[in-house]
Amino acid sequence: MKLFRRLAGLNSLERKLLIHATMTVAAFRLALWLLPGSACFRLAQPGPGSDSFSPACLAWAVRTVSRHIPGATCLTQALALRWLLSRSGHVSVVRIGVAKQQGRFHAHAWVEHAGAPLLSTPAEVAAYAPLAVWESAV
Repeated sequence: MKLFRRLAGLNSLERKLLIHATMTVAAFRLALWLLPGSACFRLAQPGPGSDSFSPACLAWAVRTVSRHIPGATCLTQALALRWLLSRSGHVSVVRIGVAKQQGRFHAHAWVEHAGAPLLSTPAEVAAYAPLAVWESAV
């Protein structure tokens, strides 16, 4: 019920954005489960669409809906956000980094727009050594 009350408090544009983000995150979650990684990266390169949301709004939407989609990892969220950013005409970079923390190997994927991470904080991504960079061509 709490979720429905929160949704009712949003305007129609915000609800539309959350629905679009839900479908996008779920689609990339499924794609990462079924397809090779290279195919998923190709899918995350759409042509510009008619959407015109700000990068901050798109990041908010992806972060919000990802809490409710099982297995929506950082890579799932990064690919979904990159797709949404591209559809709104924003240039972005997906970065994948690795780190050894407390004796264990960790990997993290994040999206940057205008040099700033959108789904992670600068302090979070600073801990990771770059492994792969994928720039958009919008």
